Amino acid sequence: MRKLQKLSLLIAALFLFGLQVSAQGSREKADLQYKLKAYDLSIESYQEYLTNNPEDIVAMGRLASSYERSNDLISAARWYEKVIENHQHSVYQEIRYGKLLMKLGLYDRAESLFKKMKAKSPFIAQQYVNSCEFAKNILALGDKYLLSQLRASSAFDDFGVEIKDNNLLYCSFDTGKKSNQSLIQRQTSKIYKYNRNTNTKEEFKSGMKNFSGIGPVRFSPSGKYVVYTRNSFVNGTQQITGLENDMSTYIAEVDADGNFINEKALPFNGVDYSTAFACFGDDDNELYYSSNKNGKNFDIYKSIKVDDEWSQGNSIDKNINTIGNEITPYYTDGTLYFSSDYLNGLGGYDVFKSNVYKGEWSFPMNMGKGINSPNDDLYFVQKSNKKIGYLTSNRLGSKGGYDIYSTRPVSNVSDKSIAYEEIPEAVDLYGLQETNTVDVRLSSVANVSNSGANVEMLTFDGAKMIAYDEVILSPSTVYFIQLASLSHSRVRSNKFKKLTRYGNVYKVRKGRTTKIRLGYFVSESEAKSVLSSVKRKGFRDAFIVEDLLNSSELELLESSYTFGNNEKYSRPAEVGNYKIKLAAYTNPLYFDVNKVKDLGVIEQWSKGKWTIFILSGYTGLTDAEAAMRKARNRGYTTAEVVIDEGGILTRVKSN
Repeated sequence: MRKLQKLSLLIAALFLFGLQVSAQGSREKADLQYKLKAYDLSIESYQEYLTNNPEDIVAMGRLASSYERSNDLISAARWYEKVIENHQHSVYQEIRYGKLLMKLGLYDRAESLFKKMKAKSPFIAQQYVNSCEFAKNILALGDKYLLSQLRASSAFDDFGVEIKDNNLLYCSFDTGKKSNQSLIQRQTSKIYKYNRNTNTKEEFKSGMKNFSGIGPVRFSPSGKYVVYTRNSFVNGTQQITGLENDMSTYIAEVDADGNFINEKALPFNGVDYSTAFACFGDDDNELYYSSNKNGKNFDIYKSIKVDDEWSQGNSIDKNINTIGNEITPYYTDGTLYFSSDYLNGLGGYDVFKSNVYKGEWSFPMNMGKGINSPNDDLYFVQKSNKKIGYLTSNRLGSKGGYDIYSTRPVSNVSDKSIAYEEIPEAVDLYGLQETNTVDVRLSSVANVSNSGANVEMLTFDGAKMIAYDEVILSPSTVYFIQLASLSHSRVRSNKFKKLTRYGNVYKVRKGRTTKIRLGYFVSESEAKSVLSSVKRKGFRDAFIVEDLLNSSELELLESSYTFGNNEKYSRPAEVGNYKIKLAAYTNPLYFDVNKVKDLGVIEQWSKGKWTIFILSGYTGLTDAEAAMRKARNRGYTTAEVVIDEGGILTRVKSN
C-alpha cells in the first residue's frame, strides 16, 4: 500500500514539474502544489493566479490555508478576511477564520464573528463563542505550569517525545545535513535519543532498514512491543489538519538489544484515511489510536488484542470524541491525555485529560495556561509520578516550527523568587559577550535575573536590524515592490543599492524562500508610481505585493540613511562604533520613542519574538556614555554601552 502511495506521489510530483514550465498563473498547478503540501510553491502560484482572477473564492481560501499550514498566521488571516468579505463564502471558511483569530489572541473579534454565525449554524457557533469566553478567562489567570524548552530543540520541527528509561526519544527533521528541497525526495523526520543527565543526543538505532518518516513511538507497559506512526509530515508546515489520508500505524517486537523486529501493519489501517498516534493502554493487549476513518474528522478509538489478533477498534466515548479532531492520545494509570481543536480551548489544539472509572470516561478537563497556548499543543506525555511532562507546541518563541517543552506544576517549582502571573514589558539584555550567551527561558516570569548558571538570558546571536532612524510598530497592511525571490538567504545587496532613493530594501523570509522587497508604501497608488521607476532601473520583473508589516519577518538590507545627511549626529568614529543598548520587548508598542529620540539615532532589531531597541550615532565612547546616563535617568535603568563590530554587539567593560 505504501509503495503505491510513494509511486503516486512520485508521478504527481513529476507532473507538477511539467506544469511549472507551462503557462504561468495556472489554477491547476496551484491546486496540485497545495495537494502535495508544497505550500511555499502554492502560495506563489495562487497569488499569481488571483492577480488575473481576483473573484475566485476557492483559490483565495486555499491561499489562506497555504499560509496557515506554513504557520504564517498573519498572512492567512488577511486572506481569510478577503474570503469572508465575499458573500459566497461558506460556514467552514468562517470557522477557519474565527479559529485563526483565536490563535492570534484576537478573542473579541473571533467571538463577534462566531455570534454572527448563529443564524447559520447555532450549535457550532455557540460552542466557539463559549470557547472564546473560556480562553479569555483562562488567560487572565496565572500559569498552572512552568515550561522549559528542551535543550535539544533545533531550528527544525521537533515533536513527539516518548520517555524511555532515562532517555527521551523524539522525532526531528534536524538531520545535520543540508535540507533536500526536492518534492520527489522530500526530507523526512528521524528518531533521536536525548539523555537528560548528560544533555547529549544521538540518532536512535532501531535495527530497521527503513526508519525515517516514523514517529511518534510508544512502548508497551512490558517493554516487549512498540507501536509507531508512519507519517507524511513536512518540515515547517502544520502537521495535522484533519484531512490527512496517508498516515498508518505499525507494531513491532523489541528484542533484548532494543531492536525493532517482526514489524506488522495493524489491521485498522486503510487506503483513503489515516490511523496514527497509537499508544498502549493498561497492558500489552490494549491500544488507543486516532483515525479519521469516519470520513469527517479524527476520533480516538480503542483496539483489543484477542487470540493474537487486533480488533478494528471502537470510538471510545461521546464525552471525548467531538465533531472536531481528537488526536495524539497518551494513556497512563487510568488517565488519557489527548489534544482537541473543538473542546473549549485557547485557539488551536489544546491538551485535555480524562479519567476512566468503571468503563466510563469523565468529561475532559483543559490542562490550562502554561501547558496550553493559543497555538497548537500536542503529544503530551507524562509518567506516573505526575510531576514532569513533555509536549510539542508551535507557540510564539519556538526555535523551529514545532518545539518540545518540559512541564511541571508551579507548586513543584522550588525557586520562590519567580513569579508566573505576568510577562514583563521589557527584559534586560545581559550576556552580550560570547562566553555568556544562552537563550531566553520561554516561561511566563515577571523578572529575569543574571544570578545563577541555570538562568537563561536574551542575547544578540541571530538578531537582525530591521529599521534605521525609524520605528516599525504595528502590523498594518502596506505595499512592497518585490524585486526577487530566492531559494537561499545569501544576497548580494550592491545591485539593489541604487533603489534606496525610493525606500529601504528588505530581506523577507517566507517559508523556504527569501523575498527581496522595496518599500514599504502606505498606499497602492504610491507603490505603482515607484514601480515604473524601478523597472526603468533594470528590474523589469518587479511587481507589487500587499502584505502585513510584520517586523519579525524583515531584515534591513540597504538603506538611504547616512550620518553625513543628518544635522544632529556625526558619522561614528573610525575606531569603535559605540552604541547604547536600551531594552527588548515582546510587543514593540511598549517602547516610548519620545523618551529617547533626542539622544541618538534609533535602531530597531529583531530576534524571534523580541524587538530590541538600540541608540547609535556617537563620535566616541565619551559621547555614548553621556547619552547612556541620560537614558538611565529617563527610565531605561539597564541601558549600557556596546560596540558594534560588523553586526556583532559586545558589551564595553568598565575599568
